[in-house]
Amino acid sequence: MKKIEAMVPHGRLDKTFEGIKQLGLGGLTYYESKGRGQTPRPVVSGGRGTTSFIPEFNVNAELVLVVSDSMAEKVVENILSSSSTGLAGEGKIFVSIVDDAVDIGSKTRGEAAI
Repeated sequence: MKKIEAMVPHGRLDKTFEGIKQLGLGGLTYYESKGRGQTPRPVVSGGRGTTSFIPEFNVNAELVLVVSDSMAEKVVENILSSSSTGLAGEGKIFVSIVDDAVDIGSKTRGEAAI
């Protein structure tokens, strides 16, 4: 099994979700994260009479999926095609090995748990 962690721009989250759904995967976890990379941070204006500022971090989304070894490359390619525009600093994808998984409700282990 492989654990895939993908940091993608928040604005492309829906397109990325749709791409993952097309693969027929059962589930994923995502959360909003903040980070600083090569992507320029947007200037935020404070309103009338106040100064603009540049936030310290960009808002991103982090997706976490655990998939079978045979699906890992398909998932990575799908995330790349649905979230990338080819610009530097759009995010990262990390793939790591998962030794075991346990479904808490059914107590099944291994790939049957995912």
